[in-house]
Amino acid sequence: MIFDLNRALGSGKKLAVVSASITGTGSIDTGLKKVDYAVACVVDSGSSIPTHTASITGISGGSVSVVVTENQSSANAVASSAKTVVVFAVGGDE
Repeated sequence: MIFDLNRALGSGKKLAVVSASITGTGSIDTGLKKVDYAVACVVDSGSSIPTHTASITGISGGSVSVVVTENQSSANAVASSAKTVVVFAVGGDE
């Protein structure tokens, strides 16, 4: 989904909310041509402490690269199973 929020973000800026299944590391295409900033999170159970964390490792054009780590691992190991990651990205079509 891409939202055009001129009053909140400024003229020409849009908010993209996208999700993808990521195993370890991966890239998510936001649908925007350029991402100015973004936030990523893992969709975990709403009734327990989150077991995974998503971190942004880079932004290139309209894509956001992420790594998913296991919170309960002593070394915060990269996740070995697929997790749903949601990215909230602000950018534009310029």
